[in-house]
Amino acid sequence: MAAVDLPLADLDDLGAAVLPIGNSVSVLYAEKAKQPPSVVNIETQQVTVSKYEGSRAADGLWEGAGRAEFTSGNTYEGLFQRGQIHGQGKCIWTDGLLFTGNFINNKISGTGVYEWPSGAKYEGDVSNGKRHGFGTMRFAGSDVVYTGQWQDSKRHGQGKMVYDKAENCFYEGEWQNNLKHGQGIMHYSSGNTYTGGWEADQKQGQGCMQWGKGEQYTGQWANGLQNGIGQHVWIQPAFPGASTSTNHAFFLRHNRYEGMFKDGQRHSYGALYYATGASYEGEWQHEQKHGQGVFTFEDGTVFDGIFAQDQAVLKEGQAWGPVGLGVKLRVHELLEDGDNKQALLTALSNELLCVNTELRVVYDAYSGRQGQRPWAWGQPEHSAALTSAQLWLLLRECNVPEPDCSLAYINMALAQACSPPQQVTRLRSELASPQLAEAVGGGVPPLHTPICQLLFWDFCEALVRIAHLKFRHLPSLQQRLHQLLHALILPHAIKSNKSNLWLQQQSDADVQALSASTAALQPLFLHIAQLEPNSSSTAPAESISAGNNSDHDSAPSTSTQGIHQANSSGSQVAEHDRNDQERQLSWTSTSISLRRVLQTLQNRGLLGAGVSTQQALQAFQDACYAGCQADEAGRAGAADSLADILNLDSTMIFPEFVEGLARCCALEARQGEQDSWVSQLNVMVSKL
Repeated sequence: MAAVDLPLADLDDLGAAVLPIGNSVSVLYAEKAKQPPSVVNIETQQVTVSKYEGSRAADGLWEGAGRAEFTSGNTYEGLFQRGQIHGQGKCIWTDGLLFTGNFINNKISGTGVYEWPSGAKYEGDVSNGKRHGFGTMRFAGSDVVYTGQWQDSKRHGQGKMVYDKAENCFYEGEWQNNLKHGQGIMHYSSGNTYTGGWEADQKQGQGCMQWGKGEQYTGQWANGLQNGIGQHVWIQPAFPGASTSTNHAFFLRHNRYEGMFKDGQRHSYGALYYATGASYEGEWQHEQKHGQGVFTFEDGTVFDGIFAQDQAVLKEGQAWGPVGLGVKLRVHELLEDGDNKQALLTALSNELLCVNTELRVVYDAYSGRQGQRPWAWGQPEHSAALTSAQLWLLLRECNVPEPDCSLAYINMALAQACSPPQQVTRLRSELASPQLAEAVGGGVPPLHTPICQLLFWDFCEALVRIAHLKFRHLPSLQQRLHQLLHALILPHAIKSNKSNLWLQQQSDADVQALSASTAALQPLFLHIAQLEPNSSSTAPAESISAGNNSDHDSAPSTSTQGIHQANSSGSQVAEHDRNDQERQLSWTSTSISLRRVLQTLQNRGLLGAGVSTQQALQAFQDACYAGCQADEAGRAGAADSLADILNLDSTMIFPEFVEGLARCCALEARQGEQDSWVSQLNVMVSKL
């Protein structure tokens, strides 16, 4: 664990202390108009002022510009009013301290500049002689500069302390009584940064420390060290010269630990995820695996036992490491009851093993890509694992999604593939609190989240489950997997750096505009979800033909009729009931049907005059199933286009819904001969 950088020693004011000038001249002249000025003048002059040169009022009180020498040796030169120092002036103390600025009734108040003989300098707000308000302090003998809020001559409130001339080392955030306290960012000269909570100059509460480009910790702090629940990520190469293009099995970037820390060390309960795909979850003691733990190897093999000083304690006859070759799959429920399940699992593992190298290339390539836009915003910054958004991109570029195998149903398969082994689930329930179990991955992620992470063996199991979903017409699970790998994934994955998907080809500016509109589109999506009879169905709908008519021209009328027939039932839902239900939903947890989307767009007048219902239907089909064709095994019969296997009840998730709307806007823009579809999107959003 890298040591925590400390900034330069904090410097405070050097030179003479700030003395309120009001204390020495408060009786310079009494403001009693009826008292004889001569009496007051003589008495006051003997006590505080040894010499005055300047203008006077008619009654003898000092008024206007003047210069006073005090019996203490201090001097003042500036403006007077009714016998008091008032206005702009300059005061010099005997030890060399100089103040130039504003005075009010014998007190330093307003704005001004303090200059110490040591070279220190303050410029800003003052009150009763103290730095108070906003100001800049330059410290003597160094490049240290503080700019920010002050209270009673102490740094207090928001402010920035720069420790070097190049401004490579600085703290910006909250202060209290000259100490870093509250929320703030510390940049160290080494390039390390800390962002988070502070208390009495120590890191405290929630915070994130990043050591250059090599390591990062995010979590709880106490007394300046990692204490409590947190995540530590290693993102440096395992050997000199390694780069992000190196195969992930040799490049140990993005190893990460999630769990408990004590005084800067892994301690108590936590999970360590290796970039190779292996993981350990269990008890820790002073940075070492120690106690009960479960080690999952890269192929899915699980060791459940005792660890001591970072080593597994093996029982007699117990082996350490993968048993056999291939990936260990947990797909027993997909196999027929009468089958030899172990033999079938071995056959599936061998099928994957035959293309292991190719699959690793695919996995590494897509785990390094941006992910399906604009959903890359949710991609974890420091993880080598493939995310669901990146897998969506892979599947769409390989023409996998179709009405009976939509992303909504694929995500159900992903959820099963990413579930932890039973041994890990048991250990969490026994040793980890609910909050800790959530931190190490025990929480159930939303079904359609773009940031679910898949290790390599999760990815392999996901392919098996997707193959089962897509090629159900084939007699065996092994044949389905073979078809997915050799007909779709391997022939089409990473053929070029440029995606063939419409949204991926749009300009960055247009995609950013679309991303900015997603918040406004979420309520519409959730409203449509509430119109569904069952928005959380768990089984794919059966494909239906577009009217069972060989004449393709009849398909649009059949589709539109189905849309209009649904109008009356949807309008009967009480508005307040829908609002209550919408508040309980999230776009990452639900999906909607194509039928309800088109119905709602029609009812709300969101489709432009230049876009017909049939064109909108095609736009959403392309958003969900671009590139999908009837497979060579004849599952779609004589169909030669997607329209022939139309399913108005096929489901889509929020990213597909947004892309469909964008495609409709692009159609409208082309009809109106406009330059960009973004302006049309803005018009649609304004109607919401």
